[in-house]
Amino acid sequence: MTVRIGVIGTGFARRVQIPALTLVPGTRVTAIASGHRANAAAAARDLGIQRVYENGAELVVSPDVDLVLVSSTPDTHAAFAIAALEAGKHVLCEKPTALNAREAEAMVAAARRHPDRVSWMDHQLRYEPNRRRVRELVRQGTIGEVRHLELSLKPYLRGDGRPQTGDAPWTWWFDRAKGGGLLGAVGSHLIDLCRFWTGAETVHATGTAQAFVQRRRDGAGTLREVSADDFASFVLRLSSGAVATVTLSAVAHHGPGHVAQITGSAGTVVLTGERTLELAPAGEPLRDASVPDDLWERTTPNNMWARSFVRLMRDLVRTLETGVPEGEPATFEDGLAVQRVLDAVRAGPGASLD
Repeated sequence: MTVRIGVIGTGFARRVQIPALTLVPGTRVTAIASGHRANAAAAARDLGIQRVYENGAELVVSPDVDLVLVSSTPDTHAAFAIAALEAGKHVLCEKPTALNAREAEAMVAAARRHPDRVSWMDHQLRYEPNRRRVRELVRQGTIGEVRHLELSLKPYLRGDGRPQTGDAPWTWWFDRAKGGGLLGAVGSHLIDLCRFWTGAETVHATGTAQAFVQRRRDGAGTLREVSADDFASFVLRLSSGAVATVTLSAVAHHGPGHVAQITGSAGTVVLTGERTLELAPAGEPLRDASVPDDLWERTTPNNMWARSFVRLMRDLVRTLETGVPEGEPATFEDGLAVQRVLDAVRAGPGASLD
């Protein structure tokens, strides 16, 4: 069985996802689309993809595609995902799910109309070995009842490995109308991890998302207004009674990168960076409990996003063969739950998740 994949988008897909698929047996990228045909044509030439489309609407009806990977800007996610499902395709959609909960609800409705189709979100960190191990430790009761979670990302690194501070050029990432911003790009993953680890839903969210750098120059040197957030901080109250605090900064010059600490009644789990997991019962020092990663240095680029995407896609291929995933992939319903939290944080203090 070979799953023929059509890719919409030439940003993250070209840098990370398509190269990662070389480590996923039973897949072949047969088509690519972009709003800028020249970008799609260049990616097709460089990556050996046969068919090029000027937009995702053409790609989703291609007879040479079984699975559509929606990796375009978030303002297009709902339209392309729904069209792909209606065309009989399986769908893996990038995050954030959509621009708002209303669009995400429409995606869920389409998935329910087509229960024989896979409709997953690319919350690939559910497949990162250390983060998956955290879920197992919580389920086993190793740290007792989860009381609070603290997650942060400082600084946020751009494609060249430098902090995405004031000198980063303006792209759609800084345009709220396109779905840009750090809250959606990374905050969506961390909200999903809180749900994945605890099995609890967010019942209240409050915080802020804002742009500290309000103008940036685009590739042509033109000064553009920034409307999407480069900083976000928020607090979640979960249905289990636990509290989560999240801080994200794309303007921090220094910091440890990804850090998460889960405190339970009987112990603590700490994640640092992409590779380190530490664990300790209450009253004892932390000890290394990191999980080996057999994909380390096999992906290009070599990062947890690529390695986790490989594992997610391997599970997706198995699911198409067996009907049952081995992992716990995020569905469109999970995407809707995350989107409601994003909307509440953007709305500011006092906003409801309804």
